[in-house]
Amino acid sequence: MAMGRETAWLLLAFVDQEAVGVFLANEIVSVEQAGIVLWVEELYVVPGARRRGVARGILNSVAEEARRKGIVSIELEVVPTQEAAFALYRSMGFVDVERKRMKWKI
Repeated sequence: MAMGRETAWLLLAFVDQEAVGVFLANEIVSVEQAGIVLWVEELYVVPGARRRGVARGILNSVAEEARRKGIVSIELEVVPTQEAAFALYRSMGFVDVERKRMKWKI
């Protein structure tokens, strides 16, 4: 079986000299999207730095680089109770995808 090489993205956001945010994503091949998709595993901003544009800045930077690399979409999952995250993502153009996530723990 031939396995492709995945590319991971890891970014840290700083305010002054303090790390306040982290972004982790993987490039994956998507038949459905007809190209490379960036699947966001984690986007976290420490509570004291929230609502200051850190997450938006991370996403804008990621989107710029993703467009440059020819990535066709950025996809992520949001826990239903994360209202602020929903508001941010929707304000940036993310749309709901009708799916049910499943896992097979092996």
